[in-house]
Amino acid sequence: MANPNEAPHIPNTVLTEQTQLSLPSYPHWIEAAVEYLRQKAVLSGACHESRSGKLMVSLHEALSNAIVHGNLEISSELKERGDSTFAEALAQRVADPAFSERPVDVVIDSNIERCRWVITDQGKGFDVEAVMKKKLSDDPEVLLASGRGMLIMSSFLDDLKYEMGGRRLVLTLRRHSGEEKRRHPRRAAQKALHVAPILADGTVDWDAAYEAVARDFSESGVGLLQERLADTERILIGISVNNRMVYVPAEVRHCKALGGDMVELGCRFQTKPETVRAAAPALDLGAVHQLITEILERHQPAQLPVDERRSHQRVVYNERIEVFPAGQKAPLIGYARDLSKGGMAFITTTVLPADVTLIMLPRAGAGPLRLRSQVVRCVKIQEGFYDVGAKFLGLE
Repeated sequence: MANPNEAPHIPNTVLTEQTQLSLPSYPHWIEAAVEYLRQKAVLSGACHESRSGKLMVSLHEALSNAIVHGNLEISSELKERGDSTFAEALAQRVADPAFSERPVDVVIDSNIERCRWVITDQGKGFDVEAVMKKKLSDDPEVLLASGRGMLIMSSFLDDLKYEMGGRRLVLTLRRHSGEEKRRHPRRAAQKALHVAPILADGTVDWDAAYEAVARDFSESGVGLLQERLADTERILIGISVNNRMVYVPAEVRHCKALGGDMVELGCRFQTKPETVRAAAPALDLGAVHQLITEILERHQPAQLPVDERRSHQRVVYNERIEVFPAGQKAPLIGYARDLSKGGMAFITTTVLPADVTLIMLPRAGAGPLRLRSQVVRCVKIQEGFYDVGAKFLGLE
């Protein structure tokens, strides 16, 4: 029986719940879907908030496998080559509706004892027994991508099993496994903080400092809210004590989008905030649209499904592109998957900050088209591979 004097904890009152999702096989959906599933697990009482980070790692692995290796039918062996084969194949398959429009079915089934996720793809399946043998091997060379992924999921969850020849994965977390296991209890506290990034060389970037608000403290760390995404690993947290600002070094342990522009950082006192976004001048985009139109007309690719919310409709565009993040002279290589007059999406093997970036598109019979672009999305697909969305700002 509940104690009438205790603060209400609604997740403990959930007796049973079931939800079914049907997700398209778009890599940039994975991160948002995982965050939704994490929230469902916390709200149903299956997993404590403090343990949900580990659950997210497992669910990300499971959905990534279902989309990339299941529905898109890209072999994990391509990653082991260490070249561009995997990224190129990923960009091409995502641009092909015959693969990317295959749904991944997710059923969340929760009761007072456990929470279960049943994830089913439309791929060809795989040899489950062979992968299980790799998982049990003591030889690290035997643990290919699929074996490592299974180890990750097994380490964070209570049960894992495959059905339907590898096309269906059933993950189970018992409620007691997700209970609070913090060394130091948290205390809710809303307090203004001053946050300054620590650069790779150890210096503090005071020019990039910004304001944030604490949501809770413990002896070992702090949870804080801010309006920008984190992209460095260490920060100084300024806390006002007796009208004096005291700075404490901290490490960012997680960064979670909460909706709109707001994000939550979980920091451990001892050491990832973000870069200052370059302000782009107002530019006439007419020339950009004209040049992009010329590229699209030469390629004459298939147009992707119409989205009425878009100002410019996307078309399939699979080309090797060069990307120059701000302040970087050597290019990163990306593999385009779609293009419009207003922007593009591509696959890269490097995390790109939400910053102004130079993108170079190949043009037949002419030099590359140099476009100043704003990275508006960079989401992880699998370890070492990211789906990037960029908005064109003007010609470089």
